[in-house]
Amino acid sequence: MKSAIKFIIIGCYVLLMSACHLEESKEMEQVESKTDLLQWQDQKYAMFIHWGIYSIPAGVWNGKEISGYSEQIKGHARINTKDYRKLASQFNPHKWNADSVAQLAKESGMKSIIITSKHHDGFCMFDSEFTEFDIMDATPYKRDIIKELAAACEKNGLNFGVYFSLIDWDYQEALPFTSVRNSDSIPPLHHQYNLNQIRELLTHYGAISEFWFDMGSPTYAQSKEMVDLIKSIQPNCLVSGRIWNDQGDFVVMGDNYKPDFKMGVPWQTPASMFNETWSYRSWQERPSIEDKINEKIIDLINIVSAGGNYLLNIGPKANGEIIPFEREVLAGIGDWLNKNGESIYGAKASVIAQQDWGYITTIDKKIYLHIPSMPKNNKVIIEGLNTRMSKAYPLADDEVLLETTLNTKGLELDLENLRKKDIYATVVVLEYQDDHLSYTHPKELIWHEEGAYVLTIDNAEKFHSYSGHDYYSSIPTIVKLKWYLPAITKASCQIDMVCSEAFHQALKLSINGEEYRLPIQSQENDSKKHFIHETLSHGKFYADQNNVIELYIDDNSNPHKGLAIEKIEMMIK
Repeated sequence: MKSAIKFIIIGCYVLLMSACHLEESKEMEQVESKTDLLQWQDQKYAMFIHWGIYSIPAGVWNGKEISGYSEQIKGHARINTKDYRKLASQFNPHKWNADSVAQLAKESGMKSIIITSKHHDGFCMFDSEFTEFDIMDATPYKRDIIKELAAACEKNGLNFGVYFSLIDWDYQEALPFTSVRNSDSIPPLHHQYNLNQIRELLTHYGAISEFWFDMGSPTYAQSKEMVDLIKSIQPNCLVSGRIWNDQGDFVVMGDNYKPDFKMGVPWQTPASMFNETWSYRSWQERPSIEDKINEKIIDLINIVSAGGNYLLNIGPKANGEIIPFEREVLAGIGDWLNKNGESIYGAKASVIAQQDWGYITTIDKKIYLHIPSMPKNNKVIIEGLNTRMSKAYPLADDEVLLETTLNTKGLELDLENLRKKDIYATVVVLEYQDDHLSYTHPKELIWHEEGAYVLTIDNAEKFHSYSGHDYYSSIPTIVKLKWYLPAITKASCQIDMVCSEAFHQALKLSINGEEYRLPIQSQENDSKKHFIHETLSHGKFYADQNNVIELYIDDNSNPHKGLAIEKIEMMIK
């Protein structure tokens, strides 16, 4: 009897230890995932490659120029599957050199490469055992493009990721080709086919830094199953937001889209070299190389200054050659980054509002001003900035010191001593020693006639995610509200909120980084609303510097979930 009891106790102990170990493993995976995401955010700039058998017609079918994205020519030209499949027998990219492409990306300042492993046409640029419509079985080339590029990226110290289309115009069990083909749902057999190929890519090609999904309209369960599969095989692999249903690690904006609203989650803009197409198009009009370099450098600066990452695409020819125009554009961006990359890599969006003369990024106690065009009077004013600078100099020539002065508008920078101005964007560094940046935000609240600062939805700065179940349903969702207040000698905070019926999650209020949990309460009348009534008499308010108040959902397991708040009134007295 004693032996049996002892055996049971030991068994329970083993089970308990196993459960603890499993929980610790899950926590470790979450920590690793957060670290990987932070590292991904610091990269800022990466190469996208759209390349496949669609590069053979290059935007022309039966002698006619076909408009629309050229990688989707099967759809735009209404090519039947039998005829389209014949393109594979012509695909023999003898000029493709994976090492050369990886070196180009590295020399151009890019930190990773994402390539189309399978686009909507269903042709696989990797060796798949689940179809013969792939690079090894259907072409005379018979070399695994994905394997070669993965090895080249590892050799050159680049991260490597794959694009994977959730729709497949070749797979027999997918939905029939329709006018809404980019957002078709995924039938069960098609979903399993996708899972099979996702597993192949994760097990045969080394470390995959990110899995970049596209299109389709999977269910929540399908999106989650794909993410769970990826994380079970490669926990450090990040998943793009186009897995849909809020299952991605980072948000992907629309093609070439730079948001005109503030983002509150990690995000990326995918950009094509030309708005009209991603893959190679033989009849594409090209501007001057200098104009294109300028366009893409300003896009990069713009997106990084807003807190995002920039994924810039190239479209090789069918023979594997990188278009000289695109190669020169990347080289030009790389030259600029060689001199100014400190202001891009690892940079954060500044609390300073965007100025009409350019863009601002920040790292630690450095502020980077990106000035595309020099003002006629050689002076730049950063409105609202009240901190005295210890040093100011052009990033490309740090021996040149520039003068800064404080005035009633803010901080004025004198550019008169600049010896050389960049033809694309001159970067000036401002260094300061103060522990806190003194800055009067344009949305800083003023004292209300009722004898308080009154915080509402209307006077808050709003931060968003970009959420939906497919490409066409995705919309900005408010995930955080932020208010700016001047110095306050002593204050209490009275909080009154009304939330929608469907919203019943606790919120968090942050006052200068100190968090307070606000539980949702039930309404007793027929309105079926939820509400919050709280008074904080011990809030961490500053008497000698500006105050920042933020409101967001307590549970961050879905950072894209919107704040369904109908009314807020917070009184700071």
